[in-house]
Amino acid sequence: MEHYQLIIAYDGTEFSGFQRQKGFRTIQAEIESALKRTGWEGDTIQAAGRTDSGVHATGQVVTFFHHWEHPKEELLTALNYYLPKSIAVQSIKKVEEEFHPRYDACSREYQYAITICTVRQPHKERYMWRIEGELDWTLMQATASLFIGEHDFSQFGKPVKPDGSTIRKVFLSEWKQSSSSDYHYTIVADAFLYHMVRRIVFVMMSTGKGRTDPQLVQKMLDGNQEKISPGIAPACGLTLTKVEYNE
Repeated sequence: MEHYQLIIAYDGTEFSGFQRQKGFRTIQAEIESALKRTGWEGDTIQAAGRTDSGVHATGQVVTFFHHWEHPKEELLTALNYYLPKSIAVQSIKKVEEEFHPRYDACSREYQYAITICTVRQPHKERYMWRIEGELDWTLMQATASLFIGEHDFSQFGKPVKPDGSTIRKVFLSEWKQSSSSDYHYTIVADAFLYHMVRRIVFVMMSTGKGRTDPQLVQKMLDGNQEKISPGIAPACGLTLTKVEYNE
């Protein structure tokens, strides 16, 4: 019995998130179904994180124990054969028995993509949030930098457990322009709250539109009970891109 780690990419558009849910199509259920067709007898796989409905991934990490008597590359090929086209194993390796993809992670990276356009963009909007009108990118970049460091993000998300900590440490938070109309936001942190990235993006859009003062965002991070318009960015623009571990 070996312990395997997979790097998984998926288009989350047509799935009800990563975590298995009775009566819903999920990423976890599809992976476990493919594994069972290779002779896997386990009950559940472990994952680095549980992405929401509609969220994508290029660097999701999952692990499982499997009695596979062939080269690991053949297991990768078999899984990709049984998985739907919207999910694909990118790599496979054997890991130590005690390794856990969630609890052993030291950082996670998400990217959020937006496109600026006044009309629909069918080839982009599956993976990007379309914004109409101009944004103040200097102000948005300045707002993005406010999130770097250790803060109480209670106004930007909810912990997985009701009594869980809302303190998170952000290592990177920045916008980059990838084309004349497309922009990508990258954020790296030790961990994330539920809806945290999408809430942060929504708040930055509000500052970029001139609706929210960045000083108000700073006050929220400082623990003041300041309030701004509720809302989160659409799931379609968000992708889990990388999970890092101390080798």
